[in-house]
Amino acid sequence: MRQPLNDTTRDVLQQAVEQARKLGASAAKIGLSQGEATSCGFEAGRLKQADRSESLEYVVKVIVNGLCGETRGNRLEDISSMVEAAVWLAKVGSVAHFDHFPEPQDYAQVKTYSERTLTLSWDKMIEACGQIVDCLKAYDPNMWIESSVSCHESESLLVTSGGVCHHSTSTGWGLGASVQRIQGTDMLLTGYGRGWCDLNEFFDPDVVSQKVLENLRWAEKTCAPPRGRVPVFVPSERMGMWLWPVLMGVNGRSVAKGESPLASRLGQQILACNLTLRDDPHRDYAHGACEIDPDGIPTRKHTIVEKGVLKMFLYDLDTAGLAGTSPTGSPGCGTCRPCLDPGKDSQIKLLSQVEDGLYVCDLIGFGQSNIINGDFSCNVGLGYRIKNGEIVGRVKNTMLAGNIYDLLSGGVRLSRETDYTGAWPCGVIEGMACSSSETN
Repeated sequence: MRQPLNDTTRDVLQQAVEQARKLGASAAKIGLSQGEATSCGFEAGRLKQADRSESLEYVVKVIVNGLCGETRGNRLEDISSMVEAAVWLAKVGSVAHFDHFPEPQDYAQVKTYSERTLTLSWDKMIEACGQIVDCLKAYDPNMWIESSVSCHESESLLVTSGGVCHHSTSTGWGLGASVQRIQGTDMLLTGYGRGWCDLNEFFDPDVVSQKVLENLRWAEKTCAPPRGRVPVFVPSERMGMWLWPVLMGVNGRSVAKGESPLASRLGQQILACNLTLRDDPHRDYAHGACEIDPDGIPTRKHTIVEKGVLKMFLYDLDTAGLAGTSPTGSPGCGTCRPCLDPGKDSQIKLLSQVEDGLYVCDLIGFGQSNIINGDFSCNVGLGYRIKNGEIVGRVKNTMLAGNIYDLLSGGVRLSRETDYTGAWPCGVIEGMACSSSETN
């Protein structure tokens, strides 16, 4: 990575914040981040690219006479002129709902940086990609196969007029693969990926290739889908998608503007009583883990929905001022690392209890309906029919529809196992409307 941030950098940012105050800003902050990323990728089964990139950016935000001005730059020597520009832009800026940044507060220590991750060399990255490709080619050499590995290191510094001066570092990696198989007029797309901040046992090319192979083998046979109201088995890597409308609904900005269907339902039952949704930004080395939000407010663990009851909304500093409440340390009024409490049954038992239903890996057009209200109607991109607890084949030309709030208020069962991050269990959602042009 380029020269690490040091005391000189901190002094430059603090002087720039003081400059903004002298120019009439009641509040000012500067967030600077820099990083280095390396990646390699295989395409059509061969090494296609190997890249290394560096980045540096800072954001200046000021509040002048109740209006907000913001500028961005990537040359630290230009920061004084960027401050002047931000103050000038505040004359025509958006309305701010706060007039000062808070003083420093105690915050949780969260591990986001690992020296081990930086040992992920070019050779190791290319080897991992090649291992995945070789495994998938052994299954079918005619497929279009892509695999990729990435690694990054970043560093950031936040200085505010409230006195916050917070330095943080992070690392991370990503590993994934995707395939496209064409047989006549039939096209199948599937893939799998994972990532973490620490280079540990989660970095496993075999797990990635075996997950893709599992989907391919299940798809060797096709069958007609069930019809009517059916149970749908959701694997852990897709469970978060079904909670998306709820996460949108607890966004404090949507609540304050009257756009959220949950605005008047605080303290009410909105989901099934076995569903508890949390935000945990303090899991060491997890993507999304962080100590403070972009305004210098400490992040906290939150229980958003407890046993189906809506407990809170999420607010950043500005939206809290708009709503007349306190900020929750939630960047952009959203979650940092959402997670769902697991259930009691094993994944195998959940699957065995499905007499006739679907195993859904991917949906097409899920977010194109009135998703904030929970409504969806979309095609199954990749799914399988379950009969008597076993996957019997891939379904095609199939659609699912319903309202997520209604579905998650009814019959939902969760596994005791979660994904590798500990955030999402598998689940079975009852009563989803299924239709198809296929004949039984």
